[in-house]
Amino acid sequence: KERNATFHISTATDPTSRSDRAATGPLVSLAPPALLEESADVFQLLPKEYLPDYKSFCWYDTDSKLQCLPSVYLAGMPKCGSTDLYYKVTWHPELAEAMHHAMNKRKGPEKEFPYWARMRLGRQRDYHIKTIGPKMPFRAFLAGLGSDRLLEKKHLRITDGTPCTFFDIEGWEHRYPGLEDPPYTNADLIHIVTPGAKIVVMFRNPTDRLLSNYLFFHRGKAKHLTPKTFHTVAQQVINDFRQCLMERKLRNCCFTDKHLGEARLALGIYICFVTDWATLFNDSFLALTLNEYHSEPVKTLLKVYNHIGLSEPNVDELTEFVTSSQIKNSNDKVKRSFGNMLPETRELLDDFYRPYNEALAEYLGDSKYLFK
Repeated sequence: KERNATFHISTATDPTSRSDRAATGPLVSLAPPALLEESADVFQLLPKEYLPDYKSFCWYDTDSKLQCLPSVYLAGMPKCGSTDLYYKVTWHPELAEAMHHAMNKRKGPEKEFPYWARMRLGRQRDYHIKTIGPKMPFRAFLAGLGSDRLLEKKHLRITDGTPCTFFDIEGWEHRYPGLEDPPYTNADLIHIVTPGAKIVVMFRNPTDRLLSNYLFFHRGKAKHLTPKTFHTVAQQVINDFRQCLMERKLRNCCFTDKHLGEARLALGIYICFVTDWATLFNDSFLALTLNEYHSEPVKTLLKVYNHIGLSEPNVDELTEFVTSSQIKNSNDKVKRSFGNMLPETRELLDDFYRPYNEALAEYLGDSKYLFK
């Protein structure tokens, strides 16, 4: 599968236009047999065409009930500020959060619900639970999106903030033994089901991302986490990945379950994942860095709104909202307990990630992805 197309910088669309989507319906003819087989109920319920006057991907099902799918995905990456970005972005009145929390009695808006990456395949919502159970029916997923809200508000765009959408296709090696590459990725899936959706992803210095990820997933053992133990983990996962590269291609190693476990080293090799999304979504794909978001949050949010095609908000109101809001999911308590990683650990990880950062910067045409 060719993933070397030129990346184009996103341009704004006219928010007053009837529709800014690239296609009128799902691109089922592009779906590989593996996807059609694994998600038969999805394709049975999808329409031939979406309703053109809705900003989300909407249709009336056979029971004359309005169904809608997200038209905006804040698709990644984990521990790159995606949670804070999601809650800040969805401040805009033309964006609507998914409503799955209402199904399981959780309070407040819900940023992520890993249907496409996990529950569609019978995987558990919690990444750490590896048992396979019944697949979540597509109809049940639709019920949690809150489509009824759009009956009188066609301008609303349902916004999904599930960061594992960008990379997580765990288990493909077992479902399709003998293949060197996965038969499809989540980028293919989202593009087929909702072509023209707006994709936003935020990247972070991968060395810092790795530590943040490690601390977050081991926060229950915070008192046992030390810079020295993290250094040992970093050495081990780098050695394991380099061993993989002696036997397989980079893309295979990135998508291999083993290197998405423990410290999730492969998640910082952004070039492995970005090419799928940028190639398929082209101008509908926007990449950011955590550094630019932290440095200029209002400017970054305006860039996101512009990319999606939203009306421009009152900048003073947006600024007041940003400055008065707390940072979401910062994991500060564990970070303070841990301290800083050892200088030799940072050097080790920086050296490992450097060639992949350089490839990312070249592909996206911007030196900010060197993370210097």
